[in-house]
Amino acid sequence: MATNKNQHYVPRCHLRPFTLGSGDAAISVFNLDRKRLIPNAPVKNQCSKDYFYGTDERLEKAIQLIESGYGQALRELIQNSRSLTEGSKTIIKTFWLFQHLRTEAAAVRAVQMADSTKTLVDFPQDDFSFGIKEAVQIACRTFANSKHEIDDLKFCIIKNKTEVPFITSDNPAVLTNKWRESPRFPWRPVGLSQAMTTA
Repeated sequence: MATNKNQHYVPRCHLRPFTLGSGDAAISVFNLDRKRLIPNAPVKNQCSKDYFYGTDERLEKAIQLIESGYGQALRELIQNSRSLTEGSKTIIKTFWLFQHLRTEAAAVRAVQMADSTKTLVDFPQDDFSFGIKEAVQIACRTFANSKHEIDDLKFCIIKNKTEVPFITSDNPAVLTNKWRESPRFPWRPVGLSQAMTTA
């Protein structure tokens, strides 16, 4: 049984630099659906759900291992953005992939895609049905099977030298394909094994 009931799909170590005074206690949140700003919202309640990944303690420990490595690499990056070890670059790329696959938004998309597929091929509604938790667990398996597909990605850090601070979101990992944006290659897919740009 998992020891943590409140499970984050964006870890607190990622949210910490965006908290008030980097204090890891409160963060300003803008709720898009309600178009409402919530100042000083507790970080512990952001981007989390009760047993979001289920109750498998091994899965929880594996996730904590990925997040702790990312937290350490992120601290290194914040302290000295000019010198990042190759190991830290690998950890950050690996975390990006995991973060891209495991958010609530990604799980909702997976469930919607499965529902659309069932409708398209006229499967009975009870066949191949799964919910958010199952979609997240499938995403974790996908990560384990595909994490080496991004080993050849180049690494680039964007440093903010303006007075306008960066923001983050509950779905912070971005995937795009530069070839898909090109009118020369409108048919190119977005996928982990394709040429792509990430942030």
